[in-house]
Amino acid sequence: MKIRFWGVRGSFAMSGREYLRYGGNTTSVELVTNAGERLLIDLGTGATELAKQLMGSEFGKGQGKLPILLSHTHLDHIQGLPFFTPFFIKGNEIRILGADPNSGSSLETTLQNQLAPHYSPLNGLENLAAGVSIETVRPPATISVPGFEVRTHAVPHGSMWTTAYRISADGKTVTYLSDVEYANLDEPPAEVLALAKDADLLIHDAMHADHDYELRRGWGHSPARAGVVVAERAGAKKLALFHHSPDATDEMIDEVVQRTSARTAVPVFAAAEGSYLDV
Repeated sequence: MKIRFWGVRGSFAMSGREYLRYGGNTTSVELVTNAGERLLIDLGTGATELAKQLMGSEFGKGQGKLPILLSHTHLDHIQGLPFFTPFFIKGNEIRILGADPNSGSSLETTLQNQLAPHYSPLNGLENLAAGVSIETVRPPATISVPGFEVRTHAVPHGSMWTTAYRISADGKTVTYLSDVEYANLDEPPAEVLALAKDADLLIHDAMHADHDYELRRGWGHSPARAGVVVAERAGAKKLALFHHSPDATDEMIDEVVQRTSARTAVPVFAAAEGSYLDV
């Protein structure tokens, strides 16, 4: 299984020479099996860069199939939806799955609001040319996705909940824990440790530097050390720091990686936009 980070930033997209190495697009992560089956996590602005590549493949001919998992529907995770070009090609089949455990409404209703005329000239999901299905998932749940085994659980994100994913394929496992904050950083919930158990790669929220966290406690995001605790307790083989603050420059992220790596034997790196990784 291969993974590519198309967007790694949180809250809102950034640009400028201080953000070139890690990138400024918001969250979107692609996983591809050895057989070529593809899965996308989140539709942040990074998804628009993936879309350009997909248009040179079967998606440009209206023959593409793509499942998309949403961790939640905050704007930085769905802002790429109106600009994801495979949606505009008739014949493509795109399946969007995710939970909306906060409002009690369906995922489709929430995404329909994103394309309402107040926010988008598309005026609704019904105007997308591709065949788009939207499924509300109620975690904890197991999702059937061709080529992948997917388990979910709801995790705390400030005053709301987001969906975490454990994704397995080709004998490898990736755990996605973005937009999460634990009540006790030293005691992650059992369900979190279960999702990350023996994962080959743990992608974990690291929006805050450890020394800044106390000023931002309760905002729904983690310091880098939270990912270390989960990785060590769960036996994850590698840790990717993710959902970088829009204020974090390349140099600042380098420093976070250096400090984080110094306190654990688990290999640590910061997710960078455009980077490929063999899991």
